Amino acid sequence: MRKYLAVLLGALLILSFAVTAFAEDKTDITIGGKILIRGWYWNNVSGISGTNVLPVDGESASTYSTNVNLTVDAKVADNVRGFVELETASGGSANSGLFYWGDKGYGYDSKPNASILIRQAWIQYTGAGLGMPAGIKIGHMPISVGEKQFLNNERFGDDAILVWIDPTKEFHLAAGTVKLSEGSVLSHTDDLDGYVLIATYALDKDNTIGANWVWAHSDGNCPSSLTDSGETDDDGNPILVPSASPNIDKLNFHNVGLHAKGKVAGITYAAEADFQFGKLEALKDPGDIVFPTSDLKAKGWAVMAKLGYQLDPVNIRAAFAMGSGDDDATDKDCKEFQTLQGPDYGATARLVHYTQIYERTVRTAAAFAALTTKPGGNTTNTGIANTTYYNLGFDVNPMKELAISIDGFLLRATETGAIEDILSEAAGESVDVSKSLGWEIDSKISYKLAKNLNYFIEAAIFKPGNFYKDAFGAEKKTVTQAVHGLSLTF
Repeated sequence: MRKYLAVLLGALLILSFAVTAFAEDKTDITIGGKILIRGWYWNNVSGISGTNVLPVDGESASTYSTNVNLTVDAKVADNVRGFVELETASGGSANSGLFYWGDKGYGYDSKPNASILIRQAWIQYTGAGLGMPAGIKIGHMPISVGEKQFLNNERFGDDAILVWIDPTKEFHLAAGTVKLSEGSVLSHTDDLDGYVLIATYALDKDNTIGANWVWAHSDGNCPSSLTDSGETDDDGNPILVPSASPNIDKLNFHNVGLHAKGKVAGITYAAEADFQFGKLEALKDPGDIVFPTSDLKAKGWAVMAKLGYQLDPVNIRAAFAMGSGDDDATDKDCKEFQTLQGPDYGATARLVHYTQIYERTVRTAAAFAALTTKPGGNTTNTGIANTTYYNLGFDVNPMKELAISIDGFLLRATETGAIEDILSEAAGESVDVSKSLGWEIDSKISYKLAKNLNYFIEAAIFKPGNFYKDAFGAEKKTVTQAVHGLSLTF
């Protein structure tokens, strides 16, 4: 209690200085925020934890949650800006933005089990001292590149330093360094660092093309590394635990992305292609480490294309995406498309990347998510890793206050060879795995009740394909999920 009171008093003190600064120096300070209250419903899923959640013949579950965000945007001068965003977090988790109603059994007449953590805190300075517009932005901020197929850390953000110049009004160049993971501040072997180059060019007011390069480097830390603990579970299987650093010798991973977005003859479009290369070098003596035990070469790739056309009052959309998979678990090539889409932390914590259930709630087809945040690799929140989807959808506004969107997805695993190798070795016989992940229908309805106040419903059904039965022995039960709530921004 004292800690939170001290934080509140400190914040009020800072704001009092800010108000004084506003009065004396005309600093422009904007205080804003959001309150998001949601009711959740799931049926026929084994959980919402983000860890190997599968379709099951199970009972339904429901809960309510609240997100609270508070922002302070300080424009000290025309070229100096500071921004801070505070967000709720369940139980103090760095990967949560909400609290659950009645959590932790505190009973009635009690405060929620919620901490207040920093989601954003950065300083931005712009100028023209180089003879052209330039700037620097430093701090904790949402990070993404291109059309976000590879890197999308916008939910909780990263610590980064970004610099940029605009040689012309159409041409934008940026470079940055991102601290993806920091272990001991006295050691570099447990760090994972990202380096980014970005270039975009506006062909005209409606069309932009761009390219980006991301280099992930470490002298000893692969976040997905696993070690045999020496103990077994009740079924006699070895218990695997996260590996201490250094768990690899070196990591140099590269992703090059090309993207375009715009509108031509009334047709909107977006496209991206990503190509991956580089190498993970294993320790010469891995000891009890079970992954990785040998060098791996990155050979993943992905493509995505979206089209849209407005036939008043309906906007018709179509999309296709394919992320490569691995066809051989025994070679030294990592052909699966690697993604950095944030933590594998449960359905309520994450953004919807394309589907409301697949990739957000249930386990995906990803088999070698080596660069992800979870030991052993993420099993959800993996983007289009080893996934191919076909999408048709439409948006319509029957009235000014009402917006409706419907989407259908056909989902397939790009490759199943590596998964078949793993299962065949465990079973002692050949195992075949279908590429059919299933299909999904998503809907979104939003109604504006008043200024900045919206009521919304997001509902989806997911019919799993034979992939889940073949790979995990899961029951092919239709998964249903619904979210409704109120969103107030101010």
